[in-house]
Amino acid sequence: MLKKLFLITLALSLMLMFAYGCAATAPPTGLGPTNELIKYTIQIELIKLDFELSKAATELSRTGLSGEEAKNVLNGLATQYPFIIDTCTTDPAGKMVTVAPDAYLNYEDTDISQQSVTIEFNKTKKPMLSQMFPAVEGINAVVLIRPIVSQNGDFMGSVSALFKPETLFAGPTEEQFAVYYKHWKDTPYSIDVFQLDGLDIYDSTGNDTGKNLFTDPTAQQFTDLIALGHQMVAEERGTGSYTTIDPATGKTVKKHAYWSTVKLHDTVWRIMSAQVVE
Repeated sequence: MLKKLFLITLALSLMLMFAYGCAATAPPTGLGPTNELIKYTIQIELIKLDFELSKAATELSRTGLSGEEAKNVLNGLATQYPFIIDTCTTDPAGKMVTVAPDAYLNYEDTDISQQSVTIEFNKTKKPMLSQMFPAVEGINAVVLIRPIVSQNGDFMGSVSALFKPETLFAGPTEEQFAVYYKHWKDTPYSIDVFQLDGLDIYDSTGNDTGKNLFTDPTAQQFTDLIALGHQMVAEERGTGSYTTIDPATGKTVKKHAYWSTVKLHDTVWRIMSAQVVE
């Protein structure tokens, strides 16, 4: 009941925020509303996952980091969210103890103590959403981590959920595009999600995922694009225009952009939607 009330309250709050945001800042096309819908869909998904991870941490404080009960907690979390790659418990020394689902069992007992993400988490032992990093699973991903604390207040380790941002974003992005294409069929949009260091962690066209806006050689020739990038870093929401190359034609095009922000545990993502200016 508490969980249901929490999610209903969250949804209503975000709907009100969305209505205000669109009225105040949206461009006179579907660009702004589409961006805002995607933003709030992703924000809700992240908060839900964080809520479930918090519950898992509480359960694991009772079951311990290993054993059948711990495995069931992790499997339940992994199956609930299709975008999750794996979930695991990690001990205070930085060793992966229990990993789910079974396809990732071979990573149990892996030492991740020297990973930058583990080092950063162990400094504060507070909930954390990481930047993109090279995971031991052999992919670039992000991880959401929650500390596990015993009934006596002792730090037992952590529980985490590893996922690729492009998998998280793909579903909501496609759904909202389907809605708005019905009304703005001649204004196709693209969506990019940036870390504040300029790394593009999701590009709906599939061309720029994994590239850094501020260092990629292709982007450097477009000074207005670089300037827009710095503006996005500085401002949580805004609009602007930039020049880039259309990968479909190889020609230079002008685009209008609208961006907003998703946040969780001090980690910030800028969501930029764009369309070609006629």
